[in-house]
Amino acid sequence: GSAFTYAAPSAAEGTATGQVSARPLRQTYRMDRFSKSAKVYGVIASPVRHSVSPAVQNRAFQARRIEAVYLPFLVQPAQLKDFFVFAEKLPVSGFSVTIPHKQKALRYLDAVDGLARRIGAVNTVWRRSGRWRGTNTDAPAVIAALSSHVTVPRSSVLIAGNGGAARAAACALAEAGAKLSLVGRNRDRVRMLARVCGAEPLGRDQLAGRRFDVLVHATPLGMYPHVNESFFPGEIPADVIFDMVYNPIETALIRNARQQSKKVVTGMEMFLEQAARQFEIWTGETPPRQLMQRAAIEALENAREVSPGSHDSPAAPAHARSAANR
Repeated sequence: GSAFTYAAPSAAEGTATGQVSARPLRQTYRMDRFSKSAKVYGVIASPVRHSVSPAVQNRAFQARRIEAVYLPFLVQPAQLKDFFVFAEKLPVSGFSVTIPHKQKALRYLDAVDGLARRIGAVNTVWRRSGRWRGTNTDAPAVIAALSSHVTVPRSSVLIAGNGGAARAAACALAEAGAKLSLVGRNRDRVRMLARVCGAEPLGRDQLAGRRFDVLVHATPLGMYPHVNESFFPGEIPADVIFDMVYNPIETALIRNARQQSKKVVTGMEMFLEQAARQFEIWTGETPPRQLMQRAAIEALENAREVSPGSHDSPAAPAHARSAANR
């Protein structure tokens, strides 16, 4: 119920780790423009400072004149259960789920649709009639992003990764009729996922001489702030390269693919598709896709000027309380 809230003059002048500066507090989060009845949404991740979801979803709320705010929540793996308690009390109406919580979040949900159950991971959560519900918008977003570049059925696809994003891609592509192979650092988890989706498990040493129509990169390698890392720093064994990492848009893998004259699909295409589907689930409104894309690109451009710790601290929930109580 406070009349005021603290804000830093700029990203570099915060008095506490995680303190949001005045400009995004007013322009992105619109803290001075909504009432106590405003709904709270957000994204849970660790780290969370790289996420452009707040810029994208808040722009969509504003465009559709929805009284709601979308916040970044830094949630460490050991804090996931406590976050659900916090979210129920605030209350949080819904949230995006990303690394490293997509699989473990399932255990705290009251209802999960068939798609998310098959994948074994969720990226979208909302509360309805006192129950936490979950789905996975990554899976249909994978197909949507790839379909405009390649004929998915019968294509040979190599998926690099064995986490929640890889599971979503594998299940979606298997159902679409692709011929799948999987590779990852954890060979046991690769084998388990391969059994689930009927894929061929491979080790890195088994890729020599193999060629695929499509590579889907579904690991965190290359994601901000580790922008120079790549799962395939050398020759890429595929014709179409789809990197699910969206920040930065031009990852080390994408740069390498362009140098090898490969066709590329950036993670931004998938990110915007899954974000639009989340917005529709939460609000029932048609997502303003072009505005969401513009907001994402602007946020990535502005991120160069933002202090690395601006949202990546436990202070984020405190900002959420201020929003809910205004």
